[in-house]
Amino acid sequence: MNTPLKTFFLLVVPAVLLSQAQAAELQLTPTQLSNITLTTSTVTHRENSHQLQLNGVLTADQRRTHRVASIVGGIVYDVQVVAHQKVRKGQVLARLRSPSLGKAQAEYLEALALFDLAQGDRKRIEGLWQEGVVSESRWRKVESSYKGAQAILEARRRMLSIAGLTAGQITQLPAQPDKLAAIDLISPVDGTVTGVDIEAGQLLEIGQAAFHIDDLSVVWAMVKIPVASLSQVVPGVDAVIHSQANASKTYGGNLSSLGAEVDLQSQTVAGRIILENPTGELRPGMYVEVSLDTVARQGLMAPASAVFRVGNQAYLFRIMGEGRYMPQAIMIGAEANGWVPIHSGIDSGVRIVTTGVAELKSHWQYQGGE
Repeated sequence: MNTPLKTFFLLVVPAVLLSQAQAAELQLTPTQLSNITLTTSTVTHRENSHQLQLNGVLTADQRRTHRVASIVGGIVYDVQVVAHQKVRKGQVLARLRSPSLGKAQAEYLEALALFDLAQGDRKRIEGLWQEGVVSESRWRKVESSYKGAQAILEARRRMLSIAGLTAGQITQLPAQPDKLAAIDLISPVDGTVTGVDIEAGQLLEIGQAAFHIDDLSVVWAMVKIPVASLSQVVPGVDAVIHSQANASKTYGGNLSSLGAEVDLQSQTVAGRIILENPTGELRPGMYVEVSLDTVARQGLMAPASAVFRVGNQAYLFRIMGEGRYMPQAIMIGAEANGWVPIHSGIDSGVRIVTTGVAELKSHWQYQGGE
């Protein structure tokens, strides 16, 4: 019955002795100190900020991507651009012939002719009525016909406008009868053709995509931010981008938004960084390296050079007096810019050793500190 108890005490007592030894104060003689170069500092409150190093991929700015489609159906007879071509706002991308548009244009021209006739009759009969030559009922009948023709013309004009014709194109129709049924697909912005989905001879349906135009003067860098770092990041912080396409150049941007959901597999949140790209050097699909600023926070800090470890436990050498140093166990955060945040274990204002720590640790271990 005694044997297990004896074994138990043999196992426990060394652990107790080890804990006491680790807390023991280190004392050095003047001779020992003369062989060590020591510098000291004070544990203090200061701002703690650093940069997260992330990988990202470039995408087009979704607010600047455009799908070009026809509002009317028609036959494509001329495609004027190809993929990857740069285009200007208002540039013709393709030409179509549309029977339905031609019919609407013909109806507009017919309504325009009837309106002109009704307008002429109105002006003539109004004069005769004012002279007393025709009756008021005749004048009212002509006025009613005029207003009816005007309403029909306006309805026909609206139909052409809905079909995509500009006011100038509608006005020019009477002088360009050869262009009836013809419609141009034009670029809505300055940009790059990133997709061509039609070819000559094809029947293009209403609303069917014909081209994709992207304005790449601004692009997005999409990054994945670890959940553990979310407390350090807020929208608006600055970012520096490096691309292998031009390793000597950096690109500046800022974090515009953070995703609302966490990716289940990677435990990251999507972040979007907006980058100005006036020269077009940055292209969607590129991999980039991102240095993302974090929020500066006040906290208790110590120089990273002052911290040493025994196993998984972090320590500082606290100065107790001439040649006297106490290993102080502390809880720390991640190092940033040469400083380590201290979560617990020591107070502000305590003097500590910042260089020569390795030599002190050797003496401490020699004296039984490990």
